[in-house]
Amino acid sequence: MSDLSFNERRKFEELLGMSTGYVSDFSNRTFAEFILDSTGLDIYDPSYNYGSGSKANRLRAFWKKQDNRTVGTLMSALLDYHNGTGDLDQQCRRIVARLLDDSEGPLHGMGINTKEQCTDLRRRSETLQQLKEELFHLHAQTDRSAAGIALEHLLNRLFEAFNLHPRQPFRVVGEQIDGSFELDAQVYLLESKSEQNPLPEADLLVFRGKIEGRSTFTRGVFVALNDFTQPARDAVTRGKAPSFFVMNGHDLLMILSERISLPDFLRKRVRLLAEEGRVCVPFSELI
Repeated sequence: MSDLSFNERRKFEELLGMSTGYVSDFSNRTFAEFILDSTGLDIYDPSYNYGSGSKANRLRAFWKKQDNRTVGTLMSALLDYHNGTGDLDQQCRRIVARLLDDSEGPLHGMGINTKEQCTDLRRRSETLQQLKEELFHLHAQTDRSAAGIALEHLLNRLFEAFNLHPRQPFRVVGEQIDGSFELDAQVYLLESKSEQNPLPEADLLVFRGKIEGRSTFTRGVFVALNDFTQPARDAVTRGKAPSFFVMNGHDLLMILSERISLPDFLRKRVRLLAEEGRVCVPFSELI
């Protein structure tokens, strides 16, 4: 659970107008969507059904049940949404900074104990925040070809931020490969698509063919912002053992929101691929 003090909770409550049972101007639907996008968690899960079950009471339950890192991540997003400029807003932002610095996240849960390491991790957090903003702009682009190129550049910078040695797009015997990266001394091919609709079976099968045309131990990751159709998910595992897994836009958003680090996300997915042959896994099952 978080260690928010009584006074800290009161400051958040005052800023967000929680005395009425509401949280800012959210409806039930937009409140649920906002928290899911920010943390990957369902605020209407029964575990958050505190008191009257209002939005304000559910947020209070969230503060009690979640750790400092998760609470800090959500409150940072809520402060950005509220977009305040006064003294109370600045006080709340200092509380968020404390939560994130005191959490069992990058600065305190990974043996981080030097000023240089802390600086590097804060720089990475700034990079992830910038990439997150670029992702939102990318979603809104009408030129999907330009969006696809932008997604390739975004992913390259993301993998660089975690020192996974990305290689930018290259061609091999007439094939276009969107890139590759290294994880735990293994090389993975990378494919990405930013289409407005879920992708069909053909895109997955083409990528599977690229992987099978390499060595027997080659693996891959397909990043599809708007996921795949259900027939495509069924087809890719039909008759053959899968050699890659899929990331969607929500997975990417959770990584950029620092809900999970990119290497941890990839390792969890690699294990599920190896043990259960699962190509598509909801983010909620990883946490």
